[in-house]
Amino acid sequence: MRISIIGPAFPLRGGIAHHVYWLHQELTRRGHQVQVVSFLKLYPKLLFPGTTEYDDSQLKLDANATPILKPLNPFAWVHALKAVKSFSPDIVIFEWWQPFFGPLTGTLARWLRRAGIKCVIECHNVVPHEARLTDSMLTRYALSSADHLITHSSKDKADLLAMLPGKDVSVSPLPSLGEFSRSQNTMRSGNTILFFGKVRKYKGLGVLLTALPKVLSKIECRLLVVGEFYDSIARYQRLIRELNIENHVRIDNRYVPNEEVPDIFERADVLVLPYLSATQSAVARIALSNKLPVIASRTGGLTEAIIENVNGLLFPPGDAEALADKLISYFSNRLGPVLAENLRKARAETSCSVVEIIEKLIEHNSTLPAENCQL
Repeated sequence: MRISIIGPAFPLRGGIAHHVYWLHQELTRRGHQVQVVSFLKLYPKLLFPGTTEYDDSQLKLDANATPILKPLNPFAWVHALKAVKSFSPDIVIFEWWQPFFGPLTGTLARWLRRAGIKCVIECHNVVPHEARLTDSMLTRYALSSADHLITHSSKDKADLLAMLPGKDVSVSPLPSLGEFSRSQNTMRSGNTILFFGKVRKYKGLGVLLTALPKVLSKIECRLLVVGEFYDSIARYQRLIRELNIENHVRIDNRYVPNEEVPDIFERADVLVLPYLSATQSAVARIALSNKLPVIASRTGGLTEAIIENVNGLLFPPGDAEALADKLISYFSNRLGPVLAENLRKARAETSCSVVEIIEKLIEHNSTLPAENCQL
């Protein structure tokens, strides 16, 4: 089968680019011919708070992409259309995560469908965590253009169907890269807390910092904050000083190269995701694949990935007291080794993967009953 993927890919950086690499690798491994059409640039400087869009990791997760697209340049869209049509795919997979790309995605998908090519949109987020007035209109325009949609949580599916009733939607767990899953630490018997990934307001780092003094009154522990700050780092540094926890918090403010990711998860004894809102989390999947238990807020798709007292603990979003109590319980009851052992013994996912959904859509040349691929 011939499959085109449209989304960001190396040398662009980030979780969506990592997913495109995984998808390309897995489809190719299964014997498909795969084309990846990527972007020359993702965001105008005004909309990108990070240091760079490009990945300088030594471990290059390269999907052999052809960089063509610019989100605000219709001439580049036409160039991409011609490239995809010349490849003659059985199906095209669009990666969706941000309404800013709504005009590109919605227009290009409509052009391809008029050419008789089936289009699937894989939604990493249905709606953004930090919404703008135009988001709903742009999202509807983009997602209504698909023959079929894939989400990574039942919560996202519900949000999508509330927006576009009657659309064909499948749910598949978000996969984790094998390159990020090399940890040998299966004990998790220490007292090191990890917060990992880019820091934005909805990620709730302030909730975790606020919880820490209560935890430290009972348990000697340390917190590693590893990731690039898209929010003001000064605000968090001031909070750390006010809480008098400077000696227990280490901040590593940078985009972490791919080759360093496994070692960071190796050093931790629990990952904390104090998100104020969430759809799903690639960071949670990396942790679980490394047999690292997770304490997460009870929001969005996190409640589907984290099972209480099996692979982690859950607490109400925004509740620093409840998070502190969970951390105290985790360390004082030595839950790390117990939950890590549960993860070691856990069976592989039995629900349909993104790749299996795509294969069935091509095979049947029709819409796929969504209930066939639920979490």
